Amino acid sequence: MTDSSHRTLERIASRVPVPEPAYERLLRRRDRRHRNQRITAGAVGIAIFAVAVWIIATAGSLERTQTPSVTGPTTPDVTGPTAPPDPPPVGLVGLPPEGATLSTPSRGELVLGFMFGHSGGDPGRFSVLVYADGRLIWQRQGGGEGDYAIEYSTGLLEQRLTPEGVELVRAEVLSTGLFDRDRNLGYVGNMYFGLIEVSNGDRLIRVGWGDQGPEGVAREVPTPEQVSALQRLEARLADPASWLPSSAWEDRKIRPYIASWYSVCAEGDPSVELPRLLALLPAPAEDLLRVKDWTSGEYVGDYGIITHYCSQVTTDEARAVADVLDDAGYVEREGAFGARYRSRPQGRSDTTIYVSFEPALQEF
Repeated sequence: MTDSSHRTLERIASRVPVPEPAYERLLRRRDRRHRNQRITAGAVGIAIFAVAVWIIATAGSLERTQTPSVTGPTTPDVTGPTAPPDPPPVGLVGLPPEGATLSTPSRGELVLGFMFGHSGGDPGRFSVLVYADGRLIWQRQGGGEGDYAIEYSTGLLEQRLTPEGVELVRAEVLSTGLFDRDRNLGYVGNMYFGLIEVSNGDRLIRVGWGDQGPEGVAREVPTPEQVSALQRLEARLADPASWLPSSAWEDRKIRPYIASWYSVCAEGDPSVELPRLLALLPAPAEDLLRVKDWTSGEYVGDYGIITHYCSQVTTDEARAVADVLDDAGYVEREGAFGARYRSRPQGRSDTTIYVSFEPALQEF
């Protein structure tokens, strides 16, 4: 499997036995054709959406602060959809350095997640998760069509809303009238793709369009009124400063989000069964990962059906495995959504092993 077709944001999916990271469920979207055929495997709970708190990024003149434990260059403000097309990273991309202060809380109740895609691929995508505790965790992709490099991503960022602010954003979405049930609206004009997940009563309602329709929901042709409602909603969420009062903010400062958990995924090209796949890894990595619970999924790769396996590890465990892979000579390729390693095991010229890490946002 090629690098460009491997890591992307996954569509929102039903819960699986391993708690799914919300951010990944929402945001795996690097090669659309391949990603759309992938089955989330312990890696998505936002996934999900993962979506546009650029809404908060546009809420006035915001001071950017970087946690002391995460190093990086001083960067200009990221102002959401009106920002320059190629913003430098101001949040964390890849694994955090040793000693980095983890963001808290590590788990939460998802209230709203949304993603708007503004091109045929990742560039131009905005994604965000809103939690009941007030956290807004978001990411924005710049660049042009076909650009997936780390320099085009803001990285994961965090802000805080008050309870009033959380409810105002949720109510804005519900006011469209689209969220009485799950909907798969197919292709909506030139909006490319998108997915919105919002709590309504005792459940999360999903409305998707483009190739992001909820699983198991029949596609329907959107009415002109529905198209208009989505377009209006996108405009509103892209400019919250025009309607969110100051009382909606607990903390407007944008900080890097440092995850407590990571989704680790492994696969072989061509497909290799999990026991054999783990046995091909360096012994310390195999020992740590073998005891984990894994889920599997399939997608169409360059050489046919590829099976991939995903689990969850703590940030310390992810860093430990990555250190082992570094020492073993695996090649690392950081991308907009995490870190990916590849290697061809000695004596196995027919197999390439891939191991990737992406931040996991946990839900209760």
